[in-house]
Amino acid sequence: MNGSRLNVAALRRAVPLRMWGGKGSGLPCDFCRVTVGPDDVEYEVEAQLDGGTVMLRFHYRCHYAWTGGEEPRAAEDPRIAADRA
Repeated sequence: MNGSRLNVAALRRAVPLRMWGGKGSGLPCDFCRVTVGPDDVEYEVEAQLDGGTVMLRFHYRCHYAWTGGEEPRAAEDPRIAADRA
């Protein structure tokens, strides 16, 4: 998929495959569209969408909202990669 912004309907269809957390990249959050600055925690999510793979970036609070209020659980969910800083 190209680098264009996803609309709300597309974000709802995206199925997370793997996730990493780290310092903000300076790129916009896919949920709120505000830049994830270097002092922010950024969640980077590899997701499946409409037969392709997309990389999504979120602020912590935006990822929480996108997942419907579910906290990431690395120990219980093998799709979450905990080995990347």
